[in-house]
Parts: sequence; C-alpha cells; structure tokens
Amino acid sequence: MAEVEHQGDVEGGVAAASSAPSAGSTPLPPELQQVYAGSSFKVTALFPPVTWLPSYIRAALGRSTDSDSEAMGDLKYSIQGDFIAGLTVGLMLVPQCLAFALLAGLPVRAGLYSSFAPLLMYALFGTIRQIQVGPTALMSLLTGSALDAAGYITQDRRMEGAAMLAAVVGIVSFILGVIRFGFVVDFMSHSVMSAFCTASGIIIATSQLKHVLGISMARHHYWWETLHGLVISIPDTDIATAALGFTLLGSLIFLKSWKTAGKPEVRSKHCLWRWLPCEKESRSFRALKLIADLSSVACVIIGWVWGFIYRQAGVDSVKLIGDSESDGFIIRIPSTMDFSLIVPGTIMAIVGFLETIAVG
Repeated sequence: MAEVEHQGDVEGGVAAASSAPSAGSTPLPPELQQVYAGSSFKVTALFPPVTWLPSYIRAALGRSTDSDSEAMGDLKYSIQGDFIAGLTVGLMLVPQCLAFALLAGLPVRAGLYSSFAPLLMYALFGTIRQIQVGPTALMSLLTGSALDAAGYITQDRRMEGAAMLAAVVGIVSFILGVIRFGFVVDFMSHSVMSAFCTASGIIIATSQLKHVLGISMARHHYWWETLHGLVISIPDTDIATAALGFTLLGSLIFLKSWKTAGKPEVRSKHCLWRWLPCEKESRSFRALKLIADLSSVACVIIGWVWGFIYRQAGVDSVKLIGDSESDGFIIRIPSTMDFSLIVPGTIMAIVGFLETIAVG
C-alpha cells in the first residue's frame, strides 16, 4: 500500500512539474489549457442527453442558469430554430440520400438505410449539436471510388463492400477517439482547411453537374476527367432537366445571399437588395426570412410538383429514381473481410473527421 502511495506521489509530482511552465517557455493560452487539462471520466459522458436535456427544458421555460448559458455558448437553445432545422433535414434527407447512393454506385435503398440510423444514434450518444451526421457527397464519392478500385461490380457485391467499408471506418473512428486524435486540429493552418473545402467543393460540383444537365455518362476516377466528359457532352443536355435544376439552384443561391446581405444600411445601398425588404422589424422582411430559412424545403417541394407537372405534360426526359426492391431494414455483419478495403476505409475515417471540422 505504501509503495502504491509513493508511486502516486511520484506521478503527481511529475505531472505538476510537467504542467508548470519552464523558464523561457511560453505558457498555453487559458482556452488551450482547459482543452488539454483533461477531466475525470463520467458515466453521463456516455449518454449526453442526461446533461443537455434538462438545460434545454430550462431554456425553453426561460429559467436558464449561468451554467446553462455557458454550456449553450453563442448558439442559444431555440425550439423554433430546432423545429425549422429538423423539418428541413427531414424533408431533405430522402432526396439527398438517394442522390448520395447513386454517387456511390449503390442501390437507392442503401441511401435510405444510411440516412435515419446515424441521426437517431448521434442524438443519443453525440456531443456536438451543430452537425448533421450521415452520408455526405464527399464520403459517397470516396465509397464509390474504393469499391471501383476493389473490383466490386454487381449491386450485391457493392452492398457487401460498402458494409465492410462502414465497419472499417467505424473501427478506425473509434480508435481515433480513444487516442484523442482531435488534438491534430490545433496544428492545422487555415490554408489547409480552406484548400480541403475548396477541393471538396470542386469534386462534388463536377460529379453532380451531369445530373443537373440530364447527361448520361460513365463514372470517372478523377474530377478533371468528369469535367472533360461534361464539356464534350454539353450538346446532349436535356433542356427540361437543366431548367428544373438550375432554377432551383439559382433560387437557393439567391435566398442565401439575401439572408446574409448584412445590416439594413448595407441592404439599402445594394443594387439588388434595395428593392427587397430591408427593415428586420417589418412583416415582409420576416416573411421573406422565413422563406429563406426554409429554402431547402421549398425547393424540394417545388421540385416534386415541377416533376409531376412534367409527367402530366408528357415530358419523360426528366429521370425518376423508380421503384426500389428491398426486403426491409436488415442488420447484418459482413461474412468476409476484404483487407484491400482497410487503407481506403482508414483514409475515409480521417477525411470524414476533417470534413466535420471544416463544416464547423
């Protein structure tokens, strides 16, 4: 017992000595000291709603404490904001995840399966309330590239390969969490994250343009090959599809630009926003802001109605997803393991981490 106590004293002395700044060294800023100081393990960390749900209820009732305000930070709890966000994500989830499945070269049902389960699980066990967990365009592209490189051609084989990739990504992500890999973010420059966001945007945009233009073309490994294929296929553009796609895209960009235009003084001097509501207290401004907040939902609904009108008018060139054959949601562990997917899975886990940081 005395030996254990002596060992604890020695370890405590070493920790105290290491935490004290040495002569000539620069102490860490207070915010970084708080990050790297660590904290004792708590069972509530495994189930975060035990901590934040009472704070959320008190905030909704207008009884927030000082600790609640500190935990909320600049993004205050808002039932109205969460309702709008949940409605937007819910309505966007189905068409978005169907598109992600097509990007990965998987059956559309795979997009539906992978859409709602991560949201439910992260709501129970996640700790960051500002992110949406689930499939993304970049991860879908990486999944498709990994499956193509591994030689998975048929739908059944690609589904099996995607399941193995998901298992690898999950294991690697768990290991990164155990070793506290997040500290690497403190050593990433702003230029690195800007380059990552820009490159991701270029890859995603070039991969999606063929669907907006209504062009059928083969999958390519590199984005410049995809861009070259788009350029030479422009004469094959479907006018009806392009009209629908670019109208909705333009509406999203327009409403987002108006929403972030700035103060009323800035809006009143703008060549375009001056003709729209500028005073935030006016009813017209609040109505337009509500439309801008729900712009994604509005575009999805308009797209559905527009597609229905096309069908009633006999315009069949706009492609439909079609029926999906499925036996229902089945949880199944991959029967075999393809070790050639370990490296792509590891890369995807790291890229997914960086993508989350970039969004934040």
